[in-house]
Amino acid sequence: MTTWKSPEYPGRGLAVGRDTDGVPFFAYWLTGRSPASKSRELVVQQREIIVRDVSGTATDDLRHYTAATRGDDWFIVGNGTQVSELTAGRGQQPDLQLALRQLTYEPDPPIRTPRITAGATINGTELTDAVIGSAIPYGELTAQPSLYAARLAPGTAITTTTYSGTAADVTTNGHPELIAVPLPWSAITDTIWQSLHPDLRVAAITVRLDTPDFTGAILQS
Repeated sequence: MTTWKSPEYPGRGLAVGRDTDGVPFFAYWLTGRSPASKSRELVVQQREIIVRDVSGTATDDLRHYTAATRGDDWFIVGNGTQVSELTAGRGQQPDLQLALRQLTYEPDPPIRTPRITAGATINGTELTDAVIGSAIPYGELTAQPSLYAARLAPGTAITTTTYSGTAADVTTNGHPELIAVPLPWSAITDTIWQSLHPDLRVAAITVRLDTPDFTGAILQS
């Protein structure tokens, strides 16, 4: 099992897990190459986290969206409009792993960025039925790799990123993996931030999940 690492250009990334003390969390981070991708911020609301434009230009669904939502005992986090769609449809399809089968990759040729999404049920300090998955291009088809954990153990997380290459040579990723998290949740944002290339990093956030909302999140931008 690997520990935290980052390619030069991860695009967007997310992780869901429990720290060394068993505290449940999710983390989300943004990087960007273009001025438009860099002109963004994460806005933390009580039960939503929004990726918002800061340049004053027109917004677009590929860069600006609701990145996370939560209810009393669940949350969803991801890199696009699918988060709002999955949240709206949760009453009809609460099984996130099944709901992810309806997704496809982003309409941004030639890259065709993967849509990455994760969620779990929150039971105090436990995370159960944790799912992380993606919709990635496979020729003209869509592949949907995912990981499911009935229970996440302390000191572990499931994670993925949209890309795995460099800024000059973008490589699509979206393949979930299990990693070790040998640190407290409060140190995760800084660990992610320091792992990102200084010319590409935009924002990183970690949210503690054994609290009723997102307002205690640790944000770096």
